[in-house]
Amino acid sequence: MAVDACREQTSSCLERIKKRKREENKKPSFSWGCSTELMMYDDPWKLKKVLNSSDVGSLSRLLLPKEMAEPLVAAVLGYDENQKEGMEVEIWDVDTQSMHSLVFKRWGSSRSYVFMANWIKDFVKRRSLKSGHEVAFHWNPYANRFHFSVLKAATEEDFSN
Repeated sequence: MAVDACREQTSSCLERIKKRKREENKKPSFSWGCSTELMMYDDPWKLKKVLNSSDVGSLSRLLLPKEMAEPLVAAVLGYDENQKEGMEVEIWDVDTQSMHSLVFKRWGSSRSYVFMANWIKDFVKRRSLKSGHEVAFHWNPYANRFHFSVLKAATEEDFSN
C-alpha cells in the first residue's frame, strides 16, 4: 500500500509540473525587440559576385541576377522597374576610401539588373579588375549608400578557363 501511495504522489507531482510548464508556455513573453540568440559573425557583404568576362568587358556594366538584385538593391533603393533611365547610386569603395557613382537599372533583354555608367572607368580599370575577381556590395543605412570591396583576387586558374 505504501508503494502505491508513493507512485500516486509522484504521478500527481509530475502532472502538476507538466501543467505549470504548459501554463508558462501560454503566457505572452516580453521582448525588448532584439534577439537573445548569440551570433558570432554576420557577413555584411550580402551581394557577392565573381566577375566574368562580360562584367569586365566592353559592355560597361556589372550584371546582377534578378534573385540577388531585387531584394538587396532594388528593395533598398525603392527602385521602380519602369524607370527607363535608371537610378544614380553612390558607391563607397572601402578598400581605396573613395566615392563613386553608378547607375542602377533593369536590363530589359535579360530580365536582370545592372550597375553601369562609370563601372568600367571607376571600378574595372581603376581597380584592375579581371574575370575571376570576387566583388561585393552592401547597403550602409547610416551613410545612405552602398559600400564596395574586392573580396578575392583572380587566380591563375581563372585566366586559364
